[in-house]
This record gives sequence, C-alpha cells and structure tokens, in this order.
Amino acid sequence: MNVNVDRGIIIALGVFLVLSAALYGAYALLRGTELAVPTLFQPASGTRLLMSMEGFRFVETENGRVSWRMVAGSADLYENKEAQLKDIEITFVAPNGREARLLGAVATLDTVTGDAAIRRGAREVRIVTSEGYLLTTDSLFWRADQRIVRTADPFKLLGSELYLEGQGLSGNVDMLTIEVDKHVKAVLQE
Repeated sequence: MNVNVDRGIIIALGVFLVLSAALYGAYALLRGTELAVPTLFQPASGTRLLMSMEGFRFVETENGRVSWRMVAGSADLYENKEAQLKDIEITFVAPNGREARLLGAVATLDTVTGDAAIRRGAREVRIVTSEGYLLTTDSLFWRADQRIVRTADPFKLLGSELYLEGQGLSGNVDMLTIEVDKHVKAVLQE
C-alpha cells in the first residue's frame, strides 16, 4: 500500500506535537507555584474600576430622616470607595422641610464620607432652593459631615429680593448662613 501524504501536513503536525509537549511540561513544572506579575501590568492601587452603571442613587439619613439624596445618570465605582458620576442632582432636606437641589454635570463622590466635588460641564453648577433662590458657579465642594457647600470660583445668587455675586462662597445647605470671600456685589430689590 502506497500512501502519498503532503509534507506540509506532516511538518504542521510535528510542530503542534512539539508545542503541546512543551506547554504540558511547563504546566507540570510550574503547577502550584505562585508567580509575581510585574507592577507594570498590575492596576494602580485603589483605582481599579469595580462597577459601571446607568442610574445611581445614594441616600444619607440622620435619625431615620433623609438628610440628602443623590441621583446620577451614570456612575463608575472604584476600589478606593470613590465614585465618578455624571448628570448629578443632590437634594438637601432641612429638618424644617425646606429643600435645596444641587445640579451638576460631573462629580466625584467619596462613598464612605459622602463628600463630593461637583464641576460644570456644558452648563454651570446650580443650586435651586425651595424659597426660589438660584446659585450658579463653576464648581462646588460638599462636606457631608458639616452640611456645607464651598466654592472658590466666581458665583451669582439670584432671589426674588436679592442679587448677589462675588468670588468664593461658603454656605450651610439649610440656607441659614452664607459667607462670601471677596469681590462682593449685592442688589436688594423690593
């Protein structure tokens, strides 16, 4: 019996068998051995993305009462307990029922402390209160434990009886106090 076999098939089969034997030998030698991955190929410590989601809600309560709640269009949650948010709305609820809504394009939230940094996107950062006030600026920083918002940027505050602008603002979200750092201009209206 005379069989004609293509020489290329024999070479390919031989290479496959040699590679298979080499891979199995490497597996048998290294089985049970821990290998260190070079730091170049490891993710940065604490910044590994754990989850991305559309629609994000975060609520903080005090003594069973909602003190503030956050809704975001999307969120990326990281290993270091940080969340990168887009299209944010934070509603602050005072004990007397008054509300203030903070709106921004992008934010960073510390999910442990509740502190947040909100920055403008196509539109400025805004706070709208239930009393009819509107505050606009480029960025706001929220300190959850103190219930204080702060900006070093120029701002404008408009209400039915007041127009105020300046640079740098610190305020209690319950709207009990506001402090302006510099360049204050105010117009009182009747």
